[in-house]
Amino acid sequence: MESNRHCEEFYKGEMAERYMLHRPAYPSTVVETIIEYLEEKMPKPHSIAVDAACGTGQGTRMLSTYFDKVLGYDINPDMIAIAQRNEALQNIKYSVSAAESMPVEDGIVDVITVAKAVHMLDLKTFFKEVDRILKPGGVIAVYTYCAPQKPIRMLPSKKADEIYFEFLSEKLYTNLPSAYKTFEVIKDLGEHLVMPYKEVKRPDDIISEREYSISGFMDLIRAFATTKEYLRKYPDKGPKVLKKVKEGIMDAMRITEDDKFNLRLPIAIKMARKPIIQDQ
Repeated sequence: MESNRHCEEFYKGEMAERYMLHRPAYPSTVVETIIEYLEEKMPKPHSIAVDAACGTGQGTRMLSTYFDKVLGYDINPDMIAIAQRNEALQNIKYSVSAAESMPVEDGIVDVITVAKAVHMLDLKTFFKEVDRILKPGGVIAVYTYCAPQKPIRMLPSKKADEIYFEFLSEKLYTNLPSAYKTFEVIKDLGEHLVMPYKEVKRPDDIISEREYSISGFMDLIRAFATTKEYLRKYPDKGPKVLKKVKEGIMDAMRITEDDKFNLRLPIAIKMARKPIIQDQ
């Protein structure tokens, strides 16, 4: 599958480490929102959760409090190795597997989560796999950092925001059509992401804040698979473009290399419930 090969290719070795270090962690309110929705029709106790395309396990760990067993799967061995190396919780197990064909028995899973990597999956095949392993009444939940539903300032200055979004739209998405297709799927988890069941819930965005230095923020940008692809496609001008972005943001916010600032990140969640027999 092309999307999975893309994931393996861009998150090897150093890129996998960079992903772990610089991708912002999701707040606990993400999982709390998912559990609240699950328990509308499926009360405690909850036995098994699956985190598909789990990467280094950021989202997987958040599930451990609510389930007897949590299974994290990713097609990338380097990501799984990092997750295993950093895991101390006894009820989590990580394995190398494509999200479209996970080694899980039929109908035993309460919740399946997938974060931003949803854009790398063959969704038709993945949703068939979701339907195979979910219990009736179980929930598939997709969440990701996204374009905001309502206007917010992500960086502390309007001009800095404009520089950042100009880089995304005019450099990444214009020059990389596949990246724009990706963006359409995950930008707000709206109409371009069609869930596999009729009962669907898309709550309001959660706004998370994290402190960054300008170097840390640029490392975050470099951790994007699309940035990696852009730099590979444009090895001469790519680094110069990133340097210009960095200098423009620093000038707009009047900061130095040592200064810290808050980055506001909207998070979209879209959930769907497998029908219970009497609901069908």
